Amino acid sequence: MIGIALSLPAVQTRIAKKLMDDINTTYGTSMVVDEVAISIFGGVKLKKVLILDHHKDTLIYANRIKTNLIGLKKVIDGDLIFNDIRLDGLLFNLKTYKKEKLTNLDVFIEAFETGKPSTKPFLMTAREAFISNGRFILTDENRAVPKDVDFTKLNAQISNFKILGPEVQTNINFLSFKDHRGVFVKRLSAAFSYNKKRIRLEDLDLATKESSLKADVQLNYKIEDFADFNNKVKFDVKLKSSSIASNDIRYFYNELGRNLFFNARSRIEGTLNDLRLTDLSLRDRKGSKIAGTLNFKNLFPSKSQQFYMKGKFKSLTTSYDNLVTILPNVLGKRLPEILKRLGNVDLVGSTALTTENIEADFVMKTDIGTLTSDLVIVNMNKSDIAKYVGNVKMTDFDLGVLLDRKDVGPTSSNLKVDGIGFTEKSLNTEVKGEVSKAIYNNYSYSNVTLDGHFKMPFYKGKASIKDPNLVLNFDGLVDLSGKQNKYDFHIVIDKANLHQLHFDKELVSNFKGDIVVEATGNSMDNVFGNIYVKNTTFQNAKKTYAFDDVHISSVFDANNVRTLTINSTDVGQGQVIGKFKFNQLEALVQNSLGSLYGNYKPIIVAKGQFLKFDFTIYNKIIEVLYPEVVLATDARVKGVINSDSKEFKLNVNSEKIIAAGTTLDNVRLAIDNKNPLFNTFIELDSIKTGIYTIRDFSLINVTMKDSLKVRTEFKGGENGEDLYNLNLYHTIDKNKNNVIGFSKSDIKFKNYVWNLNEVDTKSNQIIFDKNLKNFAINDIVLTHEDQEIDLRGLIKGNNYKELHLNFKGVDLKKITPSNNQFAFNGNISGEVNFDQDGLVYKPTASIVVDRLKINDVFFGNLNFDIQGDQSFKKFTIQSNLENDGFESFSTNGHFEIVNKETILDLDIKLDKFNLAFLSPVGGEVIKNIRGLASGNTKVQGTLAKPDINGRLYLEGAGMIIPYLKVDYELADRTIVDLTN
Repeated sequence: MIGIALSLPAVQTRIAKKLMDDINTTYGTSMVVDEVAISIFGGVKLKKVLILDHHKDTLIYANRIKTNLIGLKKVIDGDLIFNDIRLDGLLFNLKTYKKEKLTNLDVFIEAFETGKPSTKPFLMTAREAFISNGRFILTDENRAVPKDVDFTKLNAQISNFKILGPEVQTNINFLSFKDHRGVFVKRLSAAFSYNKKRIRLEDLDLATKESSLKADVQLNYKIEDFADFNNKVKFDVKLKSSSIASNDIRYFYNELGRNLFFNARSRIEGTLNDLRLTDLSLRDRKGSKIAGTLNFKNLFPSKSQQFYMKGKFKSLTTSYDNLVTILPNVLGKRLPEILKRLGNVDLVGSTALTTENIEADFVMKTDIGTLTSDLVIVNMNKSDIAKYVGNVKMTDFDLGVLLDRKDVGPTSSNLKVDGIGFTEKSLNTEVKGEVSKAIYNNYSYSNVTLDGHFKMPFYKGKASIKDPNLVLNFDGLVDLSGKQNKYDFHIVIDKANLHQLHFDKELVSNFKGDIVVEATGNSMDNVFGNIYVKNTTFQNAKKTYAFDDVHISSVFDANNVRTLTINSTDVGQGQVIGKFKFNQLEALVQNSLGSLYGNYKPIIVAKGQFLKFDFTIYNKIIEVLYPEVVLATDARVKGVINSDSKEFKLNVNSEKIIAAGTTLDNVRLAIDNKNPLFNTFIELDSIKTGIYTIRDFSLINVTMKDSLKVRTEFKGGENGEDLYNLNLYHTIDKNKNNVIGFSKSDIKFKNYVWNLNEVDTKSNQIIFDKNLKNFAINDIVLTHEDQEIDLRGLIKGNNYKELHLNFKGVDLKKITPSNNQFAFNGNISGEVNFDQDGLVYKPTASIVVDRLKINDVFFGNLNFDIQGDQSFKKFTIQSNLENDGFESFSTNGHFEIVNKETILDLDIKLDKFNLAFLSPVGGEVIKNIRGLASGNTKVQGTLAKPDINGRLYLEGAGMIIPYLKVDYELADRTIVDLTN
């Protein structure tokens, strides 16, 4: 009966509760079991098991426990020996209370220790344990952030579980849980052990959705260390080959960027705020990699702590973008964005880095060159007070890319620096060293030595250049620190090949000189002092020019009126006296010229500006500055500009000016906008070009209302027989466009009078904007009797044009220049057109010459048609001579522009073509050239070297050679082969 009673669950529950009461009374614990069921085979089922800690908070709770006890005697002796145990709804709340050192589990276990020497420690074992829907909480109320661990959705299968006093060990075969920070561990296995000095997970294998980690992990500590976990709990991790996602790390350290993946291997030792990574191999999927040793301090800093990283790198490969992506907040707001221009970086060496300071001893290869650094920078995040000292070497390092300067290129240097500041205002540094290579303006300078002190805005020191094309020494100071800047320096240029240095396009351009500057002022408007240029020579293709001393001085009187003087027997002599601003001189000149127009709106300039100038300019300096220009004698320029009174006077005199193949003789220019008779008067004795000569040129103008009226007269032609009487006007319309118009004018050419705008209409105009990009040509008409030449068109920038030139019955004899070898007769009619819209061109010409005669030989009517393709490179020609239905000449084919050469492909046909027109070409050597030519000829190749192949048959051909007194007559059907 007793056995049957003991097998009843209600009896078993009552007995268990009595047993729990006795244990609780004996040991001062608080354990409650709602239901107990024990089978005769040792199976035990417990429901709603609750163990409270010494603060009456939950230590352990299980909704259901199912197990097999091994030996009732062991249970009675206080040992819990289980075979298999299954726990559902388990809660394990491990806590260290405020101002306590032991965890609530340690206190609970110690409750079973009686203090007697023979008392054995608490023992609990299980061969296997299964946990479902569990939760594990680890908190320490002595820490600023009490909660360390809160695992929910915990499912596990463990084996060889053992608690012996304060020590716990087990094999975790499977464990999954969700951390309170958000990461979900879908699989974890390890050999786990715990005691009061360490936690160990051997052969840890952990996997999340994005990460896979394998390691041996050990945490070493004293119990009280958990109160300062980041600084006292020591990690010892042997990280095996693992793949780690930044999204998982961000749950614990949110300074990392998102969606990054790292392959890692390392030995990790130390606390979280003093973490050492040795034998590190770290790579990400964007190409960054680290091989070496790292030491991180203060990853989780307090207010008084500062982030620190020290690395010794066998290799560090990354880029600005990758670094900012990996640590966007730590580095993204502090790394200068200019470093982005380095591109990919490969670094070998050591670096110590905080958010403010850096110690760098490395060789760094970048996309723009190599840097070798042994440098310390303090306060690098504060550009104005940053301090730096050390040595920096550059090897083919492209400063142009770094500084965003197209005129600067790769540089190689070895410089010692010691200074403060990175901005223009704060820079204060000493620089010594050599620059072996520096590319500027597409030239590579070499052998540059620097030894100076930069304290913006102050520089004092020496610099020298011993380059094959530039030998220079600088010694002195530039001090921009005061109210007025001070310049006191000496530059000796022993050699400067300006062409090789790309400052001059002329092949020969060499300069040598000695320059001393002694000046004070903080702008061109108030600078005063002296510039001395001595022992100067300049060589160009013409010759070598030696200059005596040039002295330029600037002084101000008591009324702040400036006198700027230049004195040189070779350059020129003269003065500018007045009050003026250099940056407004162009506007003053433009306003002065504009004052000739009634409707001109002047540029706004400062009031009170005026200047008087009188210069004599010598030919030598003009030849140097403008080799294509020659002044036969000295030129004088004299004038007055007064902005307030709008006064403008200018006088220019030169006996001869030669430029661009044109010679101007005895040039006299006078401008006076206050003169009631004229505003501008220009006289030249002659203008000689290689094609045409102009004599007795005069031009006078006067302003009438809003227009500048111009009258010019001159003679033209070899003997001055052509007469030009032109009336023009210039004004500015309401759209601020320039308008040049032709009033009724006449031109006498070859004793024939041609009229320009004969009926004096307003349409004969050329309208253009001030940028000279858009033009409108409105019917420029030239007439003689019933003959007419008409030009009209429109130009809009570089991509749109409509130009049309029309001829109407124009007698060739009256428009072609006189020539001893050819005289043309006939009436030309037709049009020449040029249209462009973007890249599409349409050039055409259709010309007819009625009754063409050359040298009094009649040919008939000439038809000439040409049409270009849309690319404006290939042109098709069709032309023929026709007389009463008989065609004596024709040509068909095309020519093409290729690489700036004209390529021909023409077929020429002659049929009884009269050769008599060539007689005048023979001059006194060959006369009476006669005969008729028939045949076909092919012309190919370039215009410079044509490939001609054909055969002609001559009839009635002959010529007279007066010197021999022989008249040669060729037999009919004489063959002439045309070849190269």
